[in-house]
Amino acid sequence: MLNYNRSTLIQSGLRVIGMLLIWMMFTNISLKMFFINPRLLHLTLIGLVFAILLNEISRPQKNLIIVAGADVVLGILLASLYLDMPTVNVWLILVDFVLANLLLISNFIDEPHCRWIIFGFISGTGLVLLFTTSYHHYFSLVSLMYITLMVFANIFFSYYAFMKKNNQLSMIIISVLILMLCLTLSISFLKIILITVILAFYVYFESRVNFRNHEKRANVSAISFLLFSFLICF
Repeated sequence: MLNYNRSTLIQSGLRVIGMLLIWMMFTNISLKMFFINPRLLHLTLIGLVFAILLNEISRPQKNLIIVAGADVVLGILLASLYLDMPTVNVWLILVDFVLANLLLISNFIDEPHCRWIIFGFISGTGLVLLFTTSYHHYFSLVSLMYITLMVFANIFFSYYAFMKKNNQLSMIIISVLILMLCLTLSISFLKIILITVILAFYVYFESRVNFRNHEKRANVSAISFLLFSFLICF
């Protein structure tokens, strides 16, 4: 078991909140609705606990108490969600939950690129889908494109958690795909320029930073992802 100091806990807490805010933004739902709509509030609680679990996965050393606590609470919340809403969409969150726990067992999935891609796929995908269908009662092609963009952005900005070598070719390829998706969403030219700057900055940062400095890499990733999401969704 790993002991955290106060500074590390605060930084981890802010990253968890940032992750949840990103998922909320990609739903294109007013933020106040997440706290006044009972179903969205239930999903928000699930998202908060799931973000805590994902934050632990991204760390080089895990706190077993936090992991166990998050698993228990998340299991209870997901069970109550399934009883309340036994739809196919709920299964995607359940799959995310199972894959998240498999990532915690490093010996089961030990190839870094594989872990990196799985982490990007499960980071809020099922939750954003359920947020959207629960509130709007439908799922449009535009919503699918936003979720696809979020998956690629998840992968891009979670580079720090799984990749140790200063080889940014994969990041550059993903950034090009992200920009292509942005163009299909008819995002303004000014926003495209700002998004390009954020992506280029993060690639440059990862090429220069000491890979052992996890907190610095995680914090820069979280801030960059928040700025990126704000430009995409507003």
